[in-house]
Amino acid sequence: MTTHEFASADLTAGQLNALVKKVGGKDAALQILRGTAEVVVNIVKLLTKFTTVQLKGIPQFTMNEEIQKASNIGYMWDDFKSHFFGKTEENIGDLTVATHKLEKNSLDKPILEELGEEAEISLTHFVELLKQQSQGQDGVLLTNGYANIAYIKGNDGNLWAVDARWRSDYRCWHVGACSVTNPNEWDAGHQIISCDC
Repeated sequence: MTTHEFASADLTAGQLNALVKKVGGKDAALQILRGTAEVVVNIVKLLTKFTTVQLKGIPQFTMNEEIQKASNIGYMWDDFKSHFFGKTEENIGDLTVATHKLEKNSLDKPILEELGEEAEISLTHFVELLKQQSQGQDGVLLTNGYANIAYIKGNDGNLWAVDARWRSDYRCWHVGACSVTNPNEWDAGHQIISCDC
C-alpha cells in the first residue's frame, strides 16, 4: 500500500489539509502517513483456526515402545526422547483440540501469547492424533512434511514445542521437541494444535 493509497482510502481532501496544518506541514504529515501505512501492511494475522476434533481421555498414559509402535513413530529426536519418552500422564479427560494454520514465520512466544491459556495440551491427546493417522491417511494433521506443533509439558515440568512431521519416504512420523525459547522461527504453513476450551 502506498502512502497515497492509504491516504485516499481513509481521508478526504479536507481532512488531509487539516492534518497538514495540525502537524506542522506537508513533510510531517507524509511521515505520519508513511508510518501508519507500514503498520497496516505489516499486520498479518498469526494463526487461522482451521478445524476442531473431539478426543477421548484415558485413566493413564505412558509414552513407551508399545505406544511408539502403535502411533508409527519411526524416529524420535533426542530432546523428545529425554523429555517425553517414559512420561506418564494420569486422569486425562476428554478434550476438543483445534488446529491453526501458522500464517507467517514466528517464534514460539508470539504463538503462545496469541493462544493464551488454550496453548497447552497433553501428550496423551497429541499421540492420539498421531495414532489416528499412523499410516499417513487423511485427518486433522498435516502429512505433507510440514510440522504439526503442540505445546506440552515435559518430564521436567517445562512447556516444550513438540512437533511431528509425516515422512512419506519412510512412511512414519518423526517427532521432536524444542525449548519455547529457541531462537529459530517456525515456518509459515506449519500447523499449531491447541486446546479448544
